[in-house]
Amino acid sequence: MEGTVTSLIDVRPSTSIVFRGLADFIPETLIEFVGSSVPFHLTRVESDLDEKITQNIETVENGKFYRLRVMNKAKRGNYRGYVKVFTDLPQKPDILITVSAFIEGEVSVKPQAILIGKLSADQPERPGKITVTANRNAPFQITGLGYDERLMTVTQHPLESDAGYLIEINPKLESIQPGTRQQTTLTIETSAAPGEKEVVQVHLFNSVEQPEGKSVPR
Repeated sequence: MEGTVTSLIDVRPSTSIVFRGLADFIPETLIEFVGSSVPFHLTRVESDLDEKITQNIETVENGKFYRLRVMNKAKRGNYRGYVKVFTDLPQKPDILITVSAFIEGEVSVKPQAILIGKLSADQPERPGKITVTANRNAPFQITGLGYDERLMTVTQHPLESDAGYLIEINPKLESIQPGTRQQTTLTIETSAAPGEKEVVQVHLFNSVEQPEGKSVPR
């Protein structure tokens, strides 16, 4: 047997939305709902992202064609959630639209978590490197670095090719008990985003030295 299955409501272009980039340059997303042979109406919309997005429904052709407009309103950060659109069709009472966002601030910090120190007894001490660049490619300055001076040293150098800085982090292993690990943070403030702080998670390791002649378990 062969047949053609026709959906009651076509959702186009997709049932998922992804916002990515600088908040000022992210356009709104349009989702269209088009009926086939059965008239329908969109009755309401709900979301768990009311503080992150705005959404509204407009009628293009009553009973047949509707459009959902979704716009990001977060200034920075990542989030994930949904927009649910309800209909008056018993066969299709609701339609779920997933929303994901990766909103960049004025500066980009990579990576946002690093491992430094002596990760294993047979490896050399490991420093960490972080790049801080301007998403608008405009010159800026690092105005503040906050960290625990007992656990690490931090130095900064301008990047040669981009508007930004390389930050080098070196652990102070004498302050970390052998065989333990500690977690701390490095906060970065810049003139590109006054009043905002970028936070890097720093994991420090100080592996126990193995007695001579013994191998390190793997």
